[in-house]
Amino acid sequence: MDEKIVFKPIGYIKSPFEDVKNMPKSTRESMDVEAEMIINEEYLESMSSMEVGEEYMVLFHFHKSEGFKQRVPFMGNGPIKGLFSTHAPNRPNPIGVSTIRITEINGNVIKFNGVDMLNGTPVLDIKDIL
Repeated sequence: MDEKIVFKPIGYIKSPFEDVKNMPKSTRESMDVEAEMIINEEYLESMSSMEVGEEYMVLFHFHKSEGFKQRVPFMGNGPIKGLFSTHAPNRPNPIGVSTIRITEINGNVIKFNGVDMLNGTPVLDIKDIL
């Protein structure tokens, strides 16, 4: 159970948000904000069926998170909840998931709305919403 798991990013987020304080708490707050995913070119074939206008789940690494608490304020300032009932970035395994809507695809660059990630965030995976 103490096995270490290592991930290699498939790309990175280019976001207007440099600081957690100014970042939206969820994609619902940022559907009018555009950002980019720069995907490593070795994964271009994996992007071949992605479509503009479609929604996808992006799994990413909360690369600026440190430590965690098991009970946190919901959305940063709401009622106290158990960590697993929130999207708080400080987690035992700092993995985030967001739903985004693609606005443009140009080679290995995916423009999207719904950014709630910091600039430079490593992308772990992208999944279609079925």
